[in-house]
Amino acid sequence: MNPYWTNLARRNRQAVAALLVCLGFAAAHAAAFQPALARYRRNAQQAAELGMPLDPTGTQPATPPRAAALLAGNSLNTAVAEEQGTSGALTAGLLDEVTRLVAKCGLEVVATEQGLVTQLPSSVQVRAHLKLRGRYSAFVDLFGELSRSRSLVAVDRFTLQAGAGGGQDIEVWMSQLILKRTPGAR
Repeated sequence: MNPYWTNLARRNRQAVAALLVCLGFAAAHAAAFQPALARYRRNAQQAAELGMPLDPTGTQPATPPRAAALLAGNSLNTAVAEEQGTSGALTAGLLDEVTRLVAKCGLEVVATEQGLVTQLPSSVQVRAHLKLRGRYSAFVDLFGELSRSRSLVAVDRFTLQAGAGGGQDIEVWMSQLILKRTPGAR
């Protein structure tokens, strides 16, 4: 080897060591991290195409049409929601809808009673208590009808007791959530 280069390397051995370490890191980066970065970018692009962008600075994805229709069908202007909640109109609507579904399933409504109305900052929750009579299979069908309805109705709890004639005496406590639309929201 040339004595000039050997002497230069000996005098600058720390700089040469730093250069060799830098080359080692660059080789490890190219071998290990570049494929991982390529996979991440490919997965991020697929997520963005599916409507779930990972970049928080990007535009918000549009609400799917079915979800937008569900939200629009279960929301009222804030003033209207508060007025109808306090007047009992929302609870009457809940009882009307549930009674229609109960009759469709072949159950008999024995009694209905209005529950509490809870006014929340962004929603109104109305509750109702129903006493029904009928077959267990018809009660199960009621759950299917509720799941297909376009309202945010939840069965909070229920009780079943053997009734006269082989039927069931059923008590159901239900609630419905009505969202409040603010003037700035669509």
